[in-house]
Amino acid sequence: MDDWRTKRVKYVRARRDEIDSAISFLRNRALDRSIATLRIAPVARNAAGALRGLLYIACNDYREDQLAELTAGNLFDLASVRTLFPFDFGTLASFNRGINEQPGLDPFVESLKRAGSELHIEQEVSALMAEVAKLWVDVENPPKWELPEPVWAEEIGPVNAKAHFTAVKAFHRPSSS
Repeated sequence: MDDWRTKRVKYVRARRDEIDSAISFLRNRALDRSIATLRIAPVARNAAGALRGLLYIACNDYREDQLAELTAGNLFDLASVRTLFPFDFGTLASFNRGINEQPGLDPFVESLKRAGSELHIEQEVSALMAEVAKLWVDVENPPKWELPEPVWAEEIGPVNAKAHFTAVKAFHRPSSS
């Protein structure tokens, strides 16, 4: 896909749509009851986030001045896959409103820390942050990593899917104002 961005290969809209559809399938399928209890489910949702970001970058959907911020976001997605983080970022964002922005602090990082505290996943958040830092150091040549075989069958419960559907329900609930 880098060839699309640099125009070495002709960009084909139908191919882009096909890839985007496959990413949507991966992301949405991870919420199905049959696999929502597996550790791989939130990992798949975060992997889909990284893939979609890369697809949009490859298709020139972003300006050059946006690439640094997008790369940082993709590093979080990639680190979440590598650390087998138990929630996808979309779910965490739904439950983490009200972070007061303070100068010098990253609101996304602060919301992750708050989610870690509220959900009692401080260790997972710490591991995620450490992995992001490690990836940033080697952003041009990330260290090799393989998905551990047990992750395909390891049960963690449907915590991510439950949180996702609770957030969707809360979003669509009419406000009482």
